[in-house]
Amino acid sequence: MHWFSEGREFYARKWFTGMLKAHPGRWELFDSQISSATLFSSHKVTDRVAVIISSGGSDGPWSPGFVGENLADAVVVGAPFTAPNAYAIYEAAKALDTGRGVILLYNNFMGDYLNNDMAEELLRIEGHRAIQIPVHDDIGMARGESRENRGGRSGIAIMTRIAASASRAGLSLDEIANLLKKANSRMATICVSIDTENNIVTFGRGFSDEPGFKTGQMGMRETAEETIRLLTEDISPKTDEKILLMVNPLRLAGYDEAYVMGNYLYDSLSANYNILRMNVGAYIHILDGYGFTITLLSADSELRPYLEGVINGDGFSI
Repeated sequence: MHWFSEGREFYARKWFTGMLKAHPGRWELFDSQISSATLFSSHKVTDRVAVIISSGGSDGPWSPGFVGENLADAVVVGAPFTAPNAYAIYEAAKALDTGRGVILLYNNFMGDYLNNDMAEELLRIEGHRAIQIPVHDDIGMARGESRENRGGRSGIAIMTRIAASASRAGLSLDEIANLLKKANSRMATICVSIDTENNIVTFGRGFSDEPGFKTGQMGMRETAEETIRLLTEDISPKTDEKILLMVNPLRLAGYDEAYVMGNYLYDSLSANYNILRMNVGAYIHILDGYGFTITLLSADSELRPYLEGVINGDGFSI
């Protein structure tokens, strides 16, 4: 039994309570179902579209760390390894809707989809407008199938940033949804797992530890070059687009190593493409082991205004 599994149905609430004590005034705990917990930003939604993110038990700082000023308005988190509760999402959306509607943002996994879909339907029945956006950036999943069948990965951090920025710029619910759908189609993430003893690199390891699709023996520079090749091959950046590069270390990769890898990735990418910015940080820790998840977003002139500047969250910048 995992040490943190004690009282797992209350785990997210205990987690959020600790966050409130560490940062008084930054967040508020919202009453929700027993198997989920809901955290609100202390910055109230006023005459704009609300942004709600949701996930299973997740891991630091995704997803509650992405709630706050200039980020999401609320998060609903399930128990460890459990999708968020549909009724908790529904209640949070009702509480936040000011009449402009609600964006429901989540990674594309079956449990998350089913519960967000149910929440959207319940909201529609009661006259609230909500649009769900499942993020499907993981190129290691559903290979050979349509992009919409892929699972989500660390790209949801960028999507949250775009949704929040667009909401605060006053865009309508439909406009934000269309913007997010475009970003979804222009984004790709790959997990790069590394056996450091043998210099064996595996590309495409899954969110739930599914095996990768490509393995080879290579050094850090060669790994970066192959990573960029795989990602750019997937999204085919256009000449009028600029690329946001995000480097997210897995649990055992060091702070310094993330920047070393970022350096190699940046050099490889900039040889052929225009870079908008590189973000390096621990956004999502899901997998044990050494390595990184690397995300590229190829942003055109419509997307770039919502990526300008740097927003600070709980222990990260994006």
